Amino acid sequence: MSTKQSFRSIGLLNSLLLLMLIIFGIWLLNDRGLLSIVMEGDKSHISKVIGFLWIISTSYWLFLSNEISKERDSFNVNSFINSKLSISKYFMALEKGEEKDILLKAFEAEYTKKLSYGWMAADISLKFGLLGTIIGFILMLQPIAELNDTSPDSLKLALSGMSSGMAVALYTTLTGLIGSTLTRIQFHILSVRVSSLLNDITFYLDKNVE
Repeated sequence: MSTKQSFRSIGLLNSLLLLMLIIFGIWLLNDRGLLSIVMEGDKSHISKVIGFLWIISTSYWLFLSNEISKERDSFNVNSFINSKLSISKYFMALEKGEEKDILLKAFEAEYTKKLSYGWMAADISLKFGLLGTIIGFILMLQPIAELNDTSPDSLKLALSGMSSGMAVALYTTLTGLIGSTLTRIQFHILSVRVSSLLNDITFYLDKNVE
């Protein structure tokens, strides 16, 4: 195990850099007026719900990123005095005679559970997008069902309602796909970091613990 402390900010900095890129992309879309077009065109407001869900999942993602960085730093400097960290609990249990394989599985299971909330948020975002698609098609077909005559004014009103419904379907689908994709990328990065930490812990235990 290296006695040189890895900077906790490195893992967190990577997360913040990714977040800054995403925020810059959102700002760019807003600057071009595309964001307002989506929000105004989505009469169901599902796009706003998806956006709010992404903000919540990103806040949780940053929290987990910081926590994993603390776990990594604690392991790298062989300092397990912070009993709130999972790695400290497991190494303390190891000193009391617990089986290392059981502890490794418990550590992995804990972070698998924590990461699962991110995967769930990604799936929910996608499901909301599909829900918006269905609602959009319903809104698109409604004017046709309510069409009583074929006068130019009635047809114009029906076409306007259909285009509004189509906008809801397309915008919610787009927002759901983007929200789900971004969330999956974010939590995939955390998953890779957890796997890397687990590999290092396994290597250390194989070398130093019977």
